[in-house]
Amino acid sequence: MFFTLNVKEVLPTLPTISLKNYTAPDRSSNNDTSSKKSKKKFEKISQTDLKQKLEEKLLASTITQQEPEKNISDTPSHTSSWSIFKSIFASDVKKKVAIKIQENTLKKIPFPQDKPTFPTEIMDMDTSNDGPIDNSYLVAQAEAIQNKLMEFNVPVSIEWFDIWPSIVQLRVKPDAWIKVSSIENLKNDLALSVKSPALRIEAPILGTSCVWIQLPNPKPRMVYLWDVLKSPEFRQAMQKSTTNLAMWVWIDGGIIVKQLEKMPHLLVAWATWSGKSVGVNDFILSLIFQNSPSELKFLMVDPKQVELEFYSWLPYLLAPIVTQSDKALKLLQRSVEEMETRYSKLKKTKVKNLTEFNEKHPEEAMYRIVIVIDELADLMMTWNKKDVEWCITRIAQKARAVWMHLIVATQRPSVNVLTWLIKANVPTRVAFGVVSQIDSRTILWFKWAEDLLGRWDMLYSDPQTKNATRIQAPFVSTAETERIMAHLKDKYMQGLAEDEFYHPEIIRMLEGQVEYAWVWWSSSWSGWWNGSDDELIEQAIQVISETRKASATMLQRKLNVWFARAARIMDELEERWIVWPQEWAKARDILI
Repeated sequence: MFFTLNVKEVLPTLPTISLKNYTAPDRSSNNDTSSKKSKKKFEKISQTDLKQKLEEKLLASTITQQEPEKNISDTPSHTSSWSIFKSIFASDVKKKVAIKIQENTLKKIPFPQDKPTFPTEIMDMDTSNDGPIDNSYLVAQAEAIQNKLMEFNVPVSIEWFDIWPSIVQLRVKPDAWIKVSSIENLKNDLALSVKSPALRIEAPILGTSCVWIQLPNPKPRMVYLWDVLKSPEFRQAMQKSTTNLAMWVWIDGGIIVKQLEKMPHLLVAWATWSGKSVGVNDFILSLIFQNSPSELKFLMVDPKQVELEFYSWLPYLLAPIVTQSDKALKLLQRSVEEMETRYSKLKKTKVKNLTEFNEKHPEEAMYRIVIVIDELADLMMTWNKKDVEWCITRIAQKARAVWMHLIVATQRPSVNVLTWLIKANVPTRVAFGVVSQIDSRTILWFKWAEDLLGRWDMLYSDPQTKNATRIQAPFVSTAETERIMAHLKDKYMQGLAEDEFYHPEIIRMLEGQVEYAWVWWSSSWSGWWNGSDDELIEQAIQVISETRKASATMLQRKLNVWFARAARIMDELEERWIVWPQEWAKARDILI
């Protein structure tokens, strides 16, 4: 547990001994009387007053610790004042530390532990269906595709159809001498022949000599979240893990369940009206369905202020939903510190993960933390982009073993937002539907996301899958979410106030009531954040004046900052006319 401890508050108040008016006694025989008086006066200050003050302190500390009273006058004459001071100091430190720990510890509330946490009966159970697709439609589409390929001298045979909730999939087998690329290059011509707004070709199918051609379903079927939560596949998965994400329906209507702890982080990208909000709600509700508030906590960042507002005032939250970028950075920094604190506990107990720790120390069992960022682009477009990237990268690299997970979503899947450092550490990705092939490759490393139909149609990729898998996300409406939240609040919020389930340290940090000490490793990225750039600029001016050299790489070494910040300092020095502007590969002239 990290907290700020003021040494002045801990140190006991000692008597102030003033020697300002004290004059050394005269050793001569003529001044014996005055020296004795001065000596007695000094002894009275140094022994009587100090003894009385120490006696009061010691008495108060012994009463607090419930120890037998000791009279300081009974102590042996050879006991030094330093030992008394140490005992007083130790007792005061223990009391202050105990108070600080109590103030910065989440209050333990005995929540009900029954699972699942909410019934599926309160959700929408619409079983309406437009009926099966006519066989004549399927035959007509197959003939159109086959005839168009024959026009370009690409003979194929149609083997069978698969009917998905939102698409129809044709399995096409080309002749032995046909190149797969020759079919992929005819994508636009095939879409024109079947009059389809979106057509996707997956070639080849792994383990076969066939190609998938996917068309929109003329009678799409809606898949609801309650279909997944009540399914035998999901209930069976709940017996093995409580981090199952109920968000995928396979082509034939089968349920796919993935565990968040195996991902262990998730990156989501989408275009407007493609179903991202529904997908994120699926992730959150499926985790809440399996865990009580004492087992699962959320930290949510919602720059739009409306996407995650359903979950406010819920005991699953460690802090209120953050909507400001500067507070979001503080929240990420606090998450990094919590991760390091948990690893310190694992090191002391000699275990490798939080599962083993909770088994060995059930009285100190720690909960799982899921950090949900609804719009990463808003954080990455601010001045502290590097710090946001660094925090996300640190959590993605190390937090799996201590039960901390990231769900990061963005509407702008560009390289400025999804940097290579973030993508390299978050291998599990979901694309709901993007505008261009460039955006698809940015999020998935694959194309095809630009051909998705929307309406919760998405591509999923993780380290275990070689290619992106097309699946259908279940739908959950706003009314359903509100009913679920009302049920959870009635179940867990009886007689509880907001400040009872929020983490007090995080609340004070977000409100700016205390100075939050940023950890030492932040300096390795962008320097000590507690200080301003003015301090570094003054140090840079001193270094340049001494060395008579000016370059970003030199400032990077001398000031122990990263290159990006060193370059910004050089730009500032150039604006102040301390160094001359850069001229090709020539060294900068020093103007001071």
